[in-house]
Amino acid sequence: MVGNVLLAARILIALVFVASAVSKLRGVAAFQSFETATRGMGVPARLVRPAAIAVLAGEVLTVPLLALPPGGLAGFAVAAVLLVAFSVGIALAVRRGTRQSCNCFGSSTTPMGVRHLVRNGFLLAVVAAGVAGAVTGAAAPSHPAAIAIVAVAAAVGALLVIRYDDLAALFVPDRPAASRSTVSPRVGRP
Repeated sequence: MVGNVLLAARILIALVFVASAVSKLRGVAAFQSFETATRGMGVPARLVRPAAIAVLAGEVLTVPLLALPPGGLAGFAVAAVLLVAFSVGIALAVRRGTRQSCNCFGSSTTPMGVRHLVRNGFLLAVVAAGVAGAVTGAAAPSHPAAIAIVAVAAAVGALLVIRYDDLAALFVPDRPAASRSTVSPRVGRP
């Protein structure tokens, strides 16, 4: 069972980081959009490009590290560092009231917010589960059906994480700033 969790964590985190890296590598405009988001997290202007390059390098490096023994511990470590850094940056942006979009998985109009912290919390929990599985020396599933089920479940989980902004908008749509007033309009009164 622990081996299934470890394999699922490795696959889910790898797919999330692949999607994130690819979204930044799509072209110059995509990378510049990520740099803008990085600036919105409070990174000083002179450090924006180096920070964005370091994040991209970390995302790319995470994927092969997750495939290495023992249990992808190095990949989980890099993923954890990146996720904590993202969470701190997002929390600071939210605290300052920055309306900058996240651009975690490509161009997005959704401003950084609590939902991004929730997503990162989930990913950190997956990383923690993966680390726990790797530390215990859990053996990966060996039955092809078990591997297939775990891989599909992890892929679905990764897809849900990647499309999280869209899914969250179904339940808590973003409202324009003008409609966020705490004063409720008088309904039915002249």
